[in-house]
Amino acid sequence: MIKRAEITCVATNGRHSTYERITHIGGGMAKPWTLTIKEAIKLVDSGKWRFFVMRDGEAVKVEALNSRTGCRYLKTANDRNEPHDLLALPDCPPIEAAAEAESDVEST
Repeated sequence: MIKRAEITCVATNGRHSTYERITHIGGGMAKPWTLTIKEAIKLVDSGKWRFFVMRDGEAVKVEALNSRTGCRYLKTANDRNEPHDLLALPDCPPIEAAAEAESDVEST
């Protein structure tokens, strides 16, 4: 069975190339999660996971592709060549903060 997960945030490294700028994706409200871009691409390529983002109330599929230079990256089906929809998402909270927030939710 394919698992679906909404991407709600990204972590970036400040590189100029949009293909290499995203380092992590994340999501989850009750249980925040993050994955490296390499981990996420492997999950997409394996067919075990399907990621999406919400745009105007609609789920938009996230795809794994190769750039012209051979770099693997993620982008939405709405994007032409570069991952603009993903780059427009807010920054992911630091992993430690997400873990603390999760434990706070569980203790209330």
